[in-house]
Amino acid sequence: MLDDKSAIEHHKYSKRLTELEKRSAAAQQRQQKKKPSKTHVGNKIRGIKIKRYVSNGERVLKLVILFSLILLFMIYIISPLSKINTLHVTGNHDLTKEQVEKNTNIYPGRFIWGVYLTRHQLIKQAVRKNPQIKSLRIEVTGPQSLRISVKENALLGTAVMNNDTYAVLADGQLQRTKTADNGIAYKRFDGHKKALAATAAQLGKLKPAIRNGISSVSYQPTKEYPDRVIIYMRDGNTVYGDLNTIGDKMGYYPAIAASMKNKGIIDLQVGAYSYDYGSKDK
Repeated sequence: MLDDKSAIEHHKYSKRLTELEKRSAAAQQRQQKKKPSKTHVGNKIRGIKIKRYVSNGERVLKLVILFSLILLFMIYIISPLSKINTLHVTGNHDLTKEQVEKNTNIYPGRFIWGVYLTRHQLIKQAVRKNPQIKSLRIEVTGPQSLRISVKENALLGTAVMNNDTYAVLADGQLQRTKTADNGIAYKRFDGHKKALAATAAQLGKLKPAIRNGISSVSYQPTKEYPDRVIIYMRDGNTVYGDLNTIGDKMGYYPAIAASMKNKGIIDLQVGAYSYDYGSKDK
């Protein structure tokens, strides 16, 4: 009896010990699964180092490229390669290329970067020096080429006042000149510079086709019409107008002239009507 009881207890103990060993082995397996292997961690560290080396290399390369470009630009701006070799002037009609170069102080041989950085100052200087220059645009078109686009105040003609000859511009400005122009001749404006400027500004509004048909303009005020100007057309007609409104009303001239059977007078002072020479003398 004692031997059987002892055997049963020994069997139970062995069974329990086996279960404990299994549980311990299972626990160890679970812990091993949770912990990354040393090989995996090592690979991860090497990957991080490689990415860091690549990132640092890219930064260094970018800095080298940046400083190289800055160095090349600095060498360029102080070398003869940055001097103007080709200068194009466009939009000029009455002004010559040489006049534009002189008034802007831009010419082949100047450093192109110096011109571009001070372009606003050069434009103001040119407009101030020459009233024929209405506006300018300066553009860099290449490493050694520059373009100056000019917008002119059209030269309408000349006026002689008090023995001085003036170039009359489309915006009403007067510029002293030594040579007479073949455009419109402004007469009887002695002592009336403001009237001349106002007349020129009005005629400056006209389309070239109409403006080029004017031979001369004479300031002939009367008591009834103190601002009267008389315009003599190249086609033989004469126009009476007001110097304050003539620019707008002359736009109707082609249609009125086409409807006239004979040459005559077109009165644009008040309203707009025409009559043949000799049929109504005013």
